[in-house]
Amino acid sequence: MPQGDGTGPLGQGPFTGRGSGRGGRGRGRQPGGFGLGPGGECICPQCNTVVAHQRGIPCYEHRCPQCGQPMTRKD
Repeated sequence: MPQGDGTGPLGQGPFTGRGSGRGGRGRGRQPGGFGLGPGGECICPQCNTVVAHQRGIPCYEHRCPQCGQPMTRKD
């Protein structure tokens, strides 16, 4: 224990390592921590074609049926 403060070796203080709830995990994938849910629509940024969002498949993995561009999520 350096300096007798209970922190242990360098980098071994409290709240370090796994399971401490730090590191930005556990609240979803999107910035802000929450996904947009299973419903909604995908929209083409080029030609504005709208298709229904399929649960479990991100819109950017879909190609527009009109022009072939990757789709984006419509809020």
